Amino acid sequence: MAERAIERKGSSTAGYTCFSRACATKDEDEHFRGPDYLAEIFLPFMPRILFSVAPLRKWLMRRMFPAGIHEYVLARTRLLDEAFVHALDQGFSQIVLLGAGMDTRALRFQDRNEGTTIYELDIYATQRHKREVYERKKIALPAALVFVTIDFNKERLADVLSRAGYLEQQRTLFLWEGVTMYLEPEAVDGTLRFIRNSSAPGSIVVFDYVRGSVLRRENTLYGEKGGYDRVARAGERWTFGIEDGAIERFLATRGLKLLAHHAPSDLVAAYFTAEDGTKLARINETHCIVIAGI
Repeated sequence: MAERAIERKGSSTAGYTCFSRACATKDEDEHFRGPDYLAEIFLPFMPRILFSVAPLRKWLMRRMFPAGIHEYVLARTRLLDEAFVHALDQGFSQIVLLGAGMDTRALRFQDRNEGTTIYELDIYATQRHKREVYERKKIALPAALVFVTIDFNKERLADVLSRAGYLEQQRTLFLWEGVTMYLEPEAVDGTLRFIRNSSAPGSIVVFDYVRGSVLRRENTLYGEKGGYDRVARAGERWTFGIEDGAIERFLATRGLKLLAHHAPSDLVAAYFTAEDGTKLARINETHCIVIAGI
């Protein structure tokens, strides 16, 4: 199990994330308007119709998402966009999207890419659907984008990336979005071990995780109640978390350095606070985001 670097992200939650991103692009309030203008192309016909009508969109979002999750997805998208652009601007050799799903950053920021190779890693079915949508919509793909198909049950991350052209000991950004909570601890460790051993100093990994108390279902956090059960009903369950206050030690024991830790309150301060200091939203408190360095 420890050799399994990453596992499949649940298709249901990936679909919910895509719908959330698409809905955010329609918000009239700039504080809540999302940047992923390509997200809607992956939605089936009926959801595209529904999300274009504001009252229906808001009703669906209340029905689909636990409290504060839509705001969390929006904040996470913005934060990871910033990390992606930073890597391009700093001339990182490579960006690796671990469990890319319907990520569109390679397209949205292609004008800023001056030589960074972008590897999108996911299962065959997910990548086939994504590429079919791009082809149907006649969207040209950047030359720097490399799709890497992996059978998570049979193949090692190191082997698959090597065959795809991934170069070791290069400055690399790893984006690991919405994945760790669905993995077993040994799978998380295996991926972080690969990142530490294969990339050059100055490389960065950004990932999010759920708090350990959520796995114990303590129901003490805003938006937590029912969230665990809703994910389980979608055919998935959260299996990995990190305890509050333990992230720096967690990373250090795995050879990584904590660069930034974004709790929900930090995300509110960064993305949902008006100039006069007014808090404009609450973010679901079950998740946090980490930026770590090699």
